[in-house]
Amino acid sequence: MLVLLSGGCFFGTWSSIIEIWARSKTYTHGFVIVPISLWLIWSRRDYYLRLVPTVAYSPLLAVLAGGFLWLCGDLSHIVIIKQVAAVAMLVAGIWVVLGHTVTLSLSFPLLFLFFMVPMGEELIPALIEFTTTFTVKLIRLTGLPVYRDGHYFTLTSGSWSVIEACSGISYLIASVTLGFVFAYLNYSHYWKRILFMLLSVVVPIVANGFRAYMIVMIGHLSDMTLAVGVDHLVYGGVFFGVVMLLLFYLGSFWRDPPFTPIAIVPRKASVSSTPQQLAVSVLLLAGFGIWQPLAATLLDKQGQLALPAYVATQALGDWRQTADPKWLWEPKFPRAAEHSKAFYSDSHGNSVGLYYASFGKEEQGAELVNSENALVSAVESRRLRISATDTLAFALGQQTVTLNVTVLKENSGQVLVVMDSYQLSGEISNNRYWVKARQLVKHLSGDTSPELKLVLWVQPDNDDIASAKRLLTGFLTAWLKQQSI
Repeated sequence: MLVLLSGGCFFGTWSSIIEIWARSKTYTHGFVIVPISLWLIWSRRDYYLRLVPTVAYSPLLAVLAGGFLWLCGDLSHIVIIKQVAAVAMLVAGIWVVLGHTVTLSLSFPLLFLFFMVPMGEELIPALIEFTTTFTVKLIRLTGLPVYRDGHYFTLTSGSWSVIEACSGISYLIASVTLGFVFAYLNYSHYWKRILFMLLSVVVPIVANGFRAYMIVMIGHLSDMTLAVGVDHLVYGGVFFGVVMLLLFYLGSFWRDPPFTPIAIVPRKASVSSTPQQLAVSVLLLAGFGIWQPLAATLLDKQGQLALPAYVATQALGDWRQTADPKWLWEPKFPRAAEHSKAFYSDSHGNSVGLYYASFGKEEQGAELVNSENALVSAVESRRLRISATDTLAFALGQQTVTLNVTVLKENSGQVLVVMDSYQLSGEISNNRYWVKARQLVKHLSGDTSPELKLVLWVQPDNDDIASAKRLLTGFLTAWLKQQSI
């Protein structure tokens, strides 16, 4: 019943989990998590059948906490938070029904359910950086000259790069999942289980560094005839398999004696009365069911957001609205609900572009903060490239304004300087985490003030980047002062 209740109340969240399992090879293991969890319980069924479940009311607080976490994820459009919350609520609901003693005994199989959540992609940049650094250091220790530029490095025999597929995230997730099961089946002491699970995290990360080094050396020593195609993946997969076998083999030396069922029976074995069962059912139904309607109500208010009238201001101090100079690029966010664009020039003939976008009632993929809101689209990248990035901060009144600075360069050699940031409740920041947190607070409080993506850009004379930054900063300051920010 709990599964049906959770599936009905959070159908969209559970569907998103299954969709990711189906489309991403990294998370295909999600399909076997529930069967494995059930098998872990079945393997010790003689022990669990001796335990007597008793209803516990205090875990209802955990159900409500999980529901609030789901609400926060829904309002801030962070899918992984919603997915973690859905699993947490299911586990907390089981805790309510079975009670403290039985749930404690089932803690490992229940915690294993969190492996259903497709998480870990946020670790990819750090894993790429570690793998690149580790590989380059080993190459230098070997005595070979190597030049590194970010995640690219060059040897005398050829060039290499560490991309997402080389990050080792798939190996890490597989190792942690298998390590969890191995620890549960082979150790009865919690400290051994925790230690082995830590090893299952560290070993694949380090092993992936050695794997990358091995691939590079095979390619180098074979004059780039081996380990540069499909065999690249074969070598890596075989190496990872050997590492996992060694890890489990070594772990078996410290295995505890086979589990002996010794039931921990509650002081008083009682059967829940019908009124008690009804009360628990009503409380769980309320604890699971209130969050979707509440989220819908708050998101409806978010849908009322609109662009402010000041976007189209004709004059800003010394700046006057002017015609479109037809530069080589302008910002485009196709999923925005509303947007506004204007150009201004000063008394010296300098022109700047101003663009604002509002995403209104955000939907998945059409959000204020989203990786798809790139300055340069895939099509535009054929003629434009990002040649430099930086951040800029300056004080204005009681706040600090922070912006991203990007230099775009066309194939013809023409340059554009672009500044972008976010504006919420009169504050401007380029910190995506701050924006998400601020959005959440706004939505929970019913604040319907605009949430906007701000972009300023200029095509500098003589490719003078420093002057372009000063020009854009001066214009932004005048524009913000007019708003009395």
